[in-house]
Amino acid sequence: MTFKEYLSKGMEIVKLNRDAASDVAEQEDAFGMAILFFAIGGLAAGLGSVMVSLGFGFFMVILFPVMHVIGSFIWTGILFLLARLFGGTGTYKAHYSALGIGSIASWAQVVPVLGGIVALWNIPVAVIVTERIHRISTGKAVAVVLIPMVFFIVIALIAVVMVGMAAFMGLMNMNQMPNFKTF
Repeated sequence: MTFKEYLSKGMEIVKLNRDAASDVAEQEDAFGMAILFFAIGGLAAGLGSVMVSLGFGFFMVILFPVMHVIGSFIWTGILFLLARLFGGTGTYKAHYSALGIGSIASWAQVVPVLGGIVALWNIPVAVIVTERIHRISTGKAVAVVLIPMVFFIVIALIAVVMVGMAAFMGLMNMNQMPNFKTF
């Protein structure tokens, strides 16, 4: 398939067309194109961050596509393993290919803030891709996608609370610190 045909399939996956996800997963060359689609999403995020960065935009344009691709391999691996625990039968390659081609909503990240909101559409896309590729129920697919998201949100909240507590404790003890000017 050509880039244009994969783009068309990606639009169908974004419209939550389960058959399009299956079609992409069956294509031999879809894996490489999925990597490209994830990299374009990272490039879009990098370009979007240039508009709000303070001089670090060049690094973001270079770094974000690489990090987006690396993150996509990890994210797909987590979803793949959880889908297998829920009785899924799909392959990693098929799962990655369909997620990658269906990730075109992340290209909207070229527009700061609004793009990030649009990119949230990748959540239902991940659900239908997981459901179709692994041949599991919608409920199980929702659980597969939400479990790691909830886990990471909880970890992030714990980290924020711990940093906040450390900062608060530091502020509370500032009056008890020795005055170094007298030494």
